[in-house]
Amino acid sequence: MSLRPTAARWFELLTAREDAAPALELLARTGAVELEIKRDEERSLSLHDLRVLIEQFASLERSYRAYWPRRNLRTGVFPGGPYLILTTALRWLQRWEQQASPLVRELEAVIGTQRDLNLFADLLQAAGEDDLDYAQLVAIGPTLAGRVFVVPAGSTVETATDRLLLNHYSTPVQEFVLAVGTPDRLAALTQVLAAAKARVLPIPGFVRGNAPIALGQVQQHLAYLDTQVERLRRRIEALTEAYQLAAALGEIQRLEWFLQHVERLPVSHNFAWITGWTSDLEGRRLEQALAAAGVRALVHFPAPPAGLEPPMVLRNPVWGRPFERFVSMLGTPAAGEVDPSSLLAVLVPLMFGYMFGDVGQGLVLVVVGLLLRRRWPLLDILVICGFASVVFGVVFGSFFGQENVIPALWLHPVQQPLTVLQVPLAGGVMVLLIGLLLKALQFVWQGAARQWWRLEAPQLVLYLSVLMAPMDSRAALAAAGALLWYLLGSQLQKREDATFGMAAALGALIENLVQLLINTLSFVRVGAFALAHAGLALAFTTLADMPENRLLAAGIVVLGNLVVIVLEGLVVTIQTTRLVLFEFFIRFVRAGGRVFHPLVAPAPRIGLGRQT
Repeated sequence: MSLRPTAARWFELLTAREDAAPALELLARTGAVELEIKRDEERSLSLHDLRVLIEQFASLERSYRAYWPRRNLRTGVFPGGPYLILTTALRWLQRWEQQASPLVRELEAVIGTQRDLNLFADLLQAAGEDDLDYAQLVAIGPTLAGRVFVVPAGSTVETATDRLLLNHYSTPVQEFVLAVGTPDRLAALTQVLAAAKARVLPIPGFVRGNAPIALGQVQQHLAYLDTQVERLRRRIEALTEAYQLAAALGEIQRLEWFLQHVERLPVSHNFAWITGWTSDLEGRRLEQALAAAGVRALVHFPAPPAGLEPPMVLRNPVWGRPFERFVSMLGTPAAGEVDPSSLLAVLVPLMFGYMFGDVGQGLVLVVVGLLLRRRWPLLDILVICGFASVVFGVVFGSFFGQENVIPALWLHPVQQPLTVLQVPLAGGVMVLLIGLLLKALQFVWQGAARQWWRLEAPQLVLYLSVLMAPMDSRAALAAAGALLWYLLGSQLQKREDATFGMAAALGALIENLVQLLINTLSFVRVGAFALAHAGLALAFTTLADMPENRLLAAGIVVLGNLVVIVLEGLVVTIQTTRLVLFEFFIRFVRAGGRVFHPLVAPAPRIGLGRQT
C-alpha cells in the first residue's frame, strides 16, 4: 500500500512504420499508456539518415573501442527522438576524442615501449652472465653496427655468417639474434629474417654494462613506464565520465540493435516514433506485450522532456482501487500529496455499515452489486459496503428490520440511542486526527516540516485540548500552551513570509478550530442515521404486526424493506460521501496533480459470417 502517488514514466518507442498501428493497439490494450507528442520531436526520419550516423560512430569505434567502457552502459539519459539521441551521443564521443586522442597516442607509445623493453629483458635473461657491454653495442659505428632480431620460436633461419658476428639466445617463445657487422651485411640479414617473420628489436639507449646490470636498468625503467600507463589510463577514464560515454554508447547500442532488426525494410521507408506517459513504472508490461506479439519495436524510458507535466499514477492494492473514485471527485493528488484511497477502503465501509446495519438488507446490496458490477464497475463499492452492513447487522441484531431473529452482538440502536450517537462522535475525532496527520505527512514530503511544527502542530494540540476540557481541567493549561506555541510560531513564520501577520494568524487559528469542532459534530449524523434506519425499519415492522391477514403483513414487510433499502441506501450513500469529501478530505486534499488518461483500446472486431 502506498499513500503517495507517483508521476507516470515517460516512454519513447521506435518501430517500423508498418508496425506502428499494431504497436499502438498493443500499447492501448495494456491500459497503461497516455500519448503525448513532444513539440520539438522530428515528425519523420529515414532509416538511411540513422545509418549514416551509425557509420560515423563505427569509424570512431574502430580507433577507440579499446578505451571505451564495455559494462554498465546506460540508456534513457539523452532525451529526444532517435536522430537527436544519435546526434547527441556522437557529439559527446567527438568531444571525448578531441581531449583523449593525444592521451591515447601517448599511451599507445608507452605500451609499445613497454612491449619492446619486456622482450629486451627476455633477451638479457637468456644471455645470463654474458659480459657484453650493451652501451658499447649502442655506440658502435660508423663502420660497424649492432642489431638485435626477434625470431618466433620454431622458425628455420638460414643466414650467411661471413663478415657477421652472431649470438643466438633462445627462450620457449622466441629466439633472439644479436648481430654485429657492416651496415650492408646487416641490411641483407634483415631481409632474410623478415621472411621468417622476424623483426628488429630496438636496443635501449640508457642501458650500461653487461647483461645482469642492463637487466636491472630495464626493469627499473619498466616500473617507471607502469606508473605512466596508470596515469594516462586514469586521465582517459576521467574523460570517459566527464563526456558521458556510458550513456552515449548505451543509446547507440540500442539503436544499432533496432536497425539490425529492421534490415528487411527498404532504406527509403520511414519509421514511427511514439512518445507519451505510462503507468507501467517498471516498463515490463509494455516490453512483454510487444515481444509476445512479435512487433519490431524498441522501447526506452528516458527522463521526461523539460516543460511537460507528468500525470500522476495512484498505486493502491486491488481492494483499495474502487475507492479511488472518491479522490477523483476532487481531482488527482500531486506528487507531494497523500492518496487516501486505501484508507477509505476501511473508513467508508465502517461509516456506511454503521448507518445501514442490517444482515438481510446488506445481503441484498451484496447480491445487487455482484450482479451489476460488470455493467457498472462503481458497484464494487456497493458490494464492500453491503458486507459491512451485514457485519453491523450482526452487531445490532437486525435482520430485514426484525430485531428478534438474531441476538444483538452489541446493542439494539433504538434501545440505547445515546450510545449509538457517542460512538461515531469518537470515531469522527479519530478520522479528523488521521486527516491532520496526513496533512503533516504532506508538509514533510513538500519540505515544509518546519512550517508544520510552527503553525499546524499547535492547532492539533489545541483541538485535542478543547475536546478534553470537559473531562479534565488540566486540558485548559495544554490549550494555553498550544496558543502560546502558535503565536510564537506565527512570529517566526512572519520573518519568512511578510504577508503572514499576527491578525491573520489569529483569524486563521479561530477559523480552523471552529471548522474542526463543527466537522467533529458532523459525525454525530452517522449515529443519527443509524437510529433513523432502525426507526424506519421498526415502523414498518410495527405496521406489519397490525393487520390480521398474514399475506398483507408479509407484503408490508417486503414493501417496507424495499423502501428502506432504496431510500435509506441512497441517503446513507450521500451522507458517507459528504463526510468523506467535506469533513475528511478538506483537511489535506488539494488535488493539484494531472489526471492520467490512458489510451482507449479499439473496440473488439465483430466478425460477420459469410452469406451462402
